[in-house]
Amino acid sequence: MRIGPTKMMSDGSLIGRSAAMCCDCHDAPGNSGLLQHEPGQIRRRITEAHRCGRQIATRAIGDAALDVVLDAYEEARRLHPRADVRHRVEHAAVTSDAQVARIARLGLIPVPQGRFLSEIGDGLLTALGPVRSQLANRMRSFLDAGVVLPGSSDAPVVASDPLLGIADMVNRRTASGAPIGPHEAVTARQALHAYTVGSAHSVHEEHIKGTLARGMLADFAVLSDDLLGVTPDRIAALTVGATVVGGRVAYDAGALNFPA
Repeated sequence: MRIGPTKMMSDGSLIGRSAAMCCDCHDAPGNSGLLQHEPGQIRRRITEAHRCGRQIATRAIGDAALDVVLDAYEEARRLHPRADVRHRVEHAAVTSDAQVARIARLGLIPVPQGRFLSEIGDGLLTALGPVRSQLANRMRSFLDAGVVLPGSSDAPVVASDPLLGIADMVNRRTASGAPIGPHEAVTARQALHAYTVGSAHSVHEEHIKGTLARGMLADFAVLSDDLLGVTPDRIAALTVGATVVGGRVAYDAGALNFPA
């Protein structure tokens, strides 16, 4: 059994028009969402979990909710200093430039989902409009700010397949084919790094996984083609020929006969 971060909630969803936003929804004037708890309660819960030595993963979709969460993280760190905590912001779905910089300064880890861009991206565009949608599910901006970006799916809300998530991080297209924040696209290598090194870092486990090196967990997959060599539009079509877990073959579609 592994105990992960303490999960907390701050607001609702963009698709449900209940994320706590600084501005009204583009298609619902007068509705800027809501917080699930009063700011003071969010601050107290985060501070106490931090004081108890926990890593915290707080769900924040809207930028207004994100401000509340960032304030709470900063206050908790001031009251109870700890090194290399790596508190997380799950989703960070709408993030301003100032918030990106603040996340980097506080040493936090944002956890956006590439797969959201394709599966629910058209709904995000409708909710945010053409201007605010440029702030949705930011990725390149976090990397440029020096943040270690993890790969994530939020399954079962959307498909869990990492190859699909990587494809969406690179292509940033909705189900209808509309671009969504194309300036936030990352390279295939950066997306692969997020799903390996970045994800291990986000749970303080980069010393045992995330890279193929002596002493690390020997977990890897064999793909049908070179993820870093195919064109971006072909990434989603790649298939898994074999998986190795702990140095042993767990799945082998083509009888590759790896040595144990």
